[in-house]
Amino acid sequence: MSRYLSLFIVVLSLVLFFSKPIIVTAAWSPEVSRFNGPGGMQVYHVASDANPLVVVKLLVRGGSGYDPENKPGVANLVAWMFNEGGGDLDSEAFQEKLSYYGISLSASAGSDAMTVSMSTLSTHLDVAWSMMMDAMLKPKFAQADFDRAVAEEIASLKQAKEKPGSVAADALNREIFGNHPYGRPAKGSLSSISSITTADLEKYHDEVFRLPTMVLAVAGDITLKKLKKLTNDSFVQVNHLPSSLTPIPFAFTKTGKKSQHIELDVPQTAIRFGGVGINRHDPDYYAMVVMNQILGGGGFSSRLTKEIREKRGLTYGVYSYFSPLAAQGPFVIGMQTKTASVEESKKLIRHELKRMATQDVGSEELEDIKRYLTGSFPLNLDGLGKLAGTWGVIGFYNRGLDYLEMWPNRVREVSKKDIRRVARRILNFNRLHIVTVGRTP
Repeated sequence: MSRYLSLFIVVLSLVLFFSKPIIVTAAWSPEVSRFNGPGGMQVYHVASDANPLVVVKLLVRGGSGYDPENKPGVANLVAWMFNEGGGDLDSEAFQEKLSYYGISLSASAGSDAMTVSMSTLSTHLDVAWSMMMDAMLKPKFAQADFDRAVAEEIASLKQAKEKPGSVAADALNREIFGNHPYGRPAKGSLSSISSITTADLEKYHDEVFRLPTMVLAVAGDITLKKLKKLTNDSFVQVNHLPSSLTPIPFAFTKTGKKSQHIELDVPQTAIRFGGVGINRHDPDYYAMVVMNQILGGGGFSSRLTKEIREKRGLTYGVYSYFSPLAAQGPFVIGMQTKTASVEESKKLIRHELKRMATQDVGSEELEDIKRYLTGSFPLNLDGLGKLAGTWGVIGFYNRGLDYLEMWPNRVREVSKKDIRRVARRILNFNRLHIVTVGRTP
């Protein structure tokens, strides 16, 4: 980095540090302040002194969608080893220090983002913050710890191969996305994990932990002044340059065979329907939220549960969900049933999909779902972890400072026509894949 670029970065950081933060408030949320930290990173401060606790969520563009094409599982292993030593401390000493101060520190790899999570008593915040930065800036990646991580993940993958639900989920993901990055197994495969080295982890870590894509959300017993000082003093050490990792390309419906059966000698067969869904910026996002809640996301009140479980007793549980990833995530329907009931269950699912796409939902049904969604929404913010996590996601996916304030109104605005439109688009039989795992009928 040149002398002049370094000077520019320092000056820019100081300007951003002393700039006035944007303050937003929703009726069910504590006051939230947003400001830019070093390198333009987004920082959200959620003030709450009800308990002497501080929770931190740091999101950065990474995750399994950015794994090397021939080595899926790298991001998951980087996350696994995040608290396995940092700075001057090896894994054992690092873990002992975390335990002594009652600090929780970990990382997880989603499809779009690597998320660092930290929680601590506010009296130990300086120690906890320093350990978090050491883990991020000076990770150990010791060979012995890496070997332990690989052994644990291999054991986990072998166990998953005996579970029909896990096998079906992985197979459906491959069917939906094909060679797209979202189609790669997040935890890798037995062969890919065996080929990964600590050098792969170091390279991935260096590319991912860059300031331009970082979003930091901090909730709890910490003042805005304290947070700005911690952020400015510590994150200025993080790489300011953009990562060479390119954004994940948009996913589209994979053509070809739409049905697959995998033989597994188990008492019940796992059934999965799925296809490419939407992202958070899609015009149909709120209609999708309501439609999914009616179809299978609403637990015992959903149509799939009523028809397949309550009326016919074919399963203990059936569900639907969608993951609004940056490049369009999956929409999935899942259940397990005895082998003799597989065809009947698939027929019932198809019937409910067709009914949703061709018939208006009832007025009372629609209003009940809207009341539930808007009434339960504040429960997503009933703890410091949820507050920090929610604002981290809002920042990472650029949902806007008015997202929480506007969410209930946008749900209330969804009409019967909107639901039928998004159902015709997403629940189209020509774009859904079906995977079954179990005994052949």
